[in-house]
Amino acid sequence: AALLCVNQLCARLGLRLVMTLGVFLVGVSCVCFAFADSFALYCLAAALTGVGYCWAGMVPLSLAAGRWFQDRRGLALGLASAGSGVSTVFAPVLLTRLMETRGMRSAFLWEGAVILLCAALVWLLVRDRPASMGLEPYRQLGKTVQPAQSAQNRGAGLTAGQRTALLLAALLVGAPGGPGFSHLTMLYTSVGYDSLFIAGLLSFLGAMISVGKILCGQVYDRLEGRGGNWYTFGTLLLGLGLCCLAPVGGTLLPILAITAFGMGMSITAVSPARWAADLCGEADYENGVRTITTAYTAGVLLFGPLPGVLADWLGGYVPAYAAFFLLLLAAFLILQKLYRNKT
Repeated sequence: AALLCVNQLCARLGLRLVMTLGVFLVGVSCVCFAFADSFALYCLAAALTGVGYCWAGMVPLSLAAGRWFQDRRGLALGLASAGSGVSTVFAPVLLTRLMETRGMRSAFLWEGAVILLCAALVWLLVRDRPASMGLEPYRQLGKTVQPAQSAQNRGAGLTAGQRTALLLAALLVGAPGGPGFSHLTMLYTSVGYDSLFIAGLLSFLGAMISVGKILCGQVYDRLEGRGGNWYTFGTLLLGLGLCCLAPVGGTLLPILAITAFGMGMSITAVSPARWAADLCGEADYENGVRTITTAYTAGVLLFGPLPGVLADWLGGYVPAYAAFFLLLLAAFLILQKLYRNKT
């Protein structure tokens, strides 16, 4: 629900205030979780987390990158979104230790304090537009404004059918990007891997997500949209295919699967902004980012129950990853056809 109004809020209140409020709400949600003594308060805390995630997440981040960077926008987005992968490496260890030694309440309070400090940093560091500081959007030396603008406007004017196809592709990406990511633990647990080994895989996954997002930005900047799509979809498809081989056993296949999966997860953070710029055009860029992200989130919700349903029906999680592979392949074919028609 928060995704539906984030663009309007950013236009009315400004990116700086909306992003600060978003981080602040996530911090407040941690405090609510710490002192929750009823189901209603837990629901309130979860709702605050969701609203904060949207108001300080990839949509305003993509809008900020679009305003501050004319060139190397992919790299900027990759660097900015890589923090989530970095936190996956060390945060679980620190939080687990806090939970074991001081309990859940202390862990939530510490986490809330750190996030509220981050909210203050966002307010101090973020500005809505370069002009507010007497600057211009970043451009590489030797480039002029006109070529970049024409490149970004070349996808303007999507028909209703093409826009529907774009949103369908984003919806399908939500399957591997959401439940595909969150059920990796269940996949490898169900085929007999040790929990310590799986914990190590998840930390490694966080590192690969960070590397993948930064590399993805570079690839999009150098190879443009169609070339970047080959990288993001190709690596994630490879990861999903290797996940289907989980029952084979051994240590090499899971490591290769997690490496490819992590590198391909940039499709959930960096790619939507690129699709909006290439296919929707500069004039509709901000609305395109929001609608693509909303469709992706809808896909996460729609396909969320799929792994559990298939596991109950077929006795394992491998069929779900085979389905995710086919859904992602369909999304890739749809997007590349749109690129051929519009760019």
